[in-house]
Parts: sequence; C-alpha cells; structure tokens
Amino acid sequence: MIAGQGVRIVGACVVAAAAALSACDAHTPSQGASRSTRYEDLASLFTEWRTFQKPKLADGVPDYTARAMAAQQREIASYQGRLAAIDPAGWPVNQQVDWQLVRAEMSGLDFDHRVVKPWAANPAFYVTVFGSQSDQPAREGPTAYGSIELWTYSFPLTAERARQLDEGVRVIPRVLEQAKTNLVGNAKDLWVFGARRLKEQSADLTALAARVAGGPDTLKTDVQRAKDATNAFVGWLESQTPSKTGTSGVGVENYDWYL
Repeated sequence: MIAGQGVRIVGACVVAAAAALSACDAHTPSQGASRSTRYEDLASLFTEWRTFQKPKLADGVPDYTARAMAAQQREIASYQGRLAAIDPAGWPVNQQVDWQLVRAEMSGLDFDHRVVKPWAANPAFYVTVFGSQSDQPAREGPTAYGSIELWTYSFPLTAERARQLDEGVRVIPRVLEQAKTNLVGNAKDLWVFGARRLKEQSADLTALAARVAGGPDTLKTDVQRAKDATNAFVGWLESQTPSKTGTSGVGVENYDWYL
C-alpha cells in the first residue's frame, strides 16, 4: 500500500466508503491521458503529487503568495485527470482504497484552494514551531511547510542536529513577513485564535533559547530573531483584529461537500 503523511479528514471519510465507491465518479481523464490499469502508475502519480503539494521554495522560504497559490490551483485538475485515467476496478480492495486515498488528497487540496484558503485566511497557518507531538500521524489542519517538531530533538544537540534546527528556525522571520501580505481574510475568530497560537510559538522559542544557550552562536542568534519576529507578528495581528468582522464558517453546502 502507498504510505505517506498528511491524509486529510476527507480521506478518512472516503476510506470508510471505499468499497462502495467506483472510479466512474471521479474527474474525467485529462485530454491525451493514456488509460492504465497498473497499480505502479498510481504509485508513481502519488509520488509526483506529493512533490506538487509542497509550495515552491525561494531561498528556503515557502511561497504562499496569491500568485503562487493561483498557479498551484490551476494545475490540480491535470492531476485529477491523470488519476481518473487509472482504472482500479480489477485491483485488490486494499489497492482500490489507495486509489481513493489519492483522490481524497487531491480533493482536499482543491477544497483548500476553492474554499478554505488557509494561507490567506488563517494566521495560525503560519505557526511552524511545535513543542509537543501531535496526537495523530500528521498535524491536524493545514499548516505551512517546514514545521519544526522540537520534541524530536535531544539536547544537547549534535552538530548535525543543530544545523538542521537552524535551517528551520532562520526562515521564520521571512515566513512571517510574507504572511503579512498573504493574509487578507476577514474572519475575526481566526485572527484572535491565530494571535494566541503565535504567542505559544513565542513561548516555545523562549524555552528553546534556554536549551541552546551553550550551542552555536548562529543558532542562538537565529532563535532570538525568530522569537522577535514572532512577537512582532503577534503585535501586527492584534492591531488588525479590531477591523475583522467576518466569521470562519464555510457554509452548509461546502461542509456537506467536504464530508
């Protein structure tokens, strides 16, 4: 079976009904896409899809600008068409479930672009420092690429682990600076919650600073810069929140589609 991370809630719903679903209700195959009944073609497409899912990086910083997200959205249909051109009808049930899982991930990203737009609507999307392990295989809900799972590090750090940690920490100021342009949503509760989550990130960075006090100077400096940028971002969010008047619900029709 295909293994991977980040299968969305919608994927779980699809799995529950996978035996009852057939490939015929998927998107129409892309024009020119050759038909296939090979499971290996699904595995290959899945690998390409997971690469495509990730945002483009500019000097290590994920690009969630409106232009980049519009470009990604335009390409989703071609992947859905390629998946529709793979016929799983004759496969064992477990492999048919894999086909449905890939379909669910594609539908999930499509839903994010059409409806949720977390990179534009939800400040908590830009929380990338996590002090404790998630209670599920992947973080619940969409988060920006490049999360730093502090609970996976043992202190004092080896030179290699210090380098890996610093790679993630040093981009935080630029990620948050980009977020100020990306965030255009009007959902007041998301902005209030987002500021609260960023304050938690600041606390995690404060704790991290104490743990790397005896480490490389570059890491110590980058942790402090990340904390300062996080605090500044919280201040910006709080200054913007009074102007937010909307709600975060997606509506009954969209929620029904998602389920």
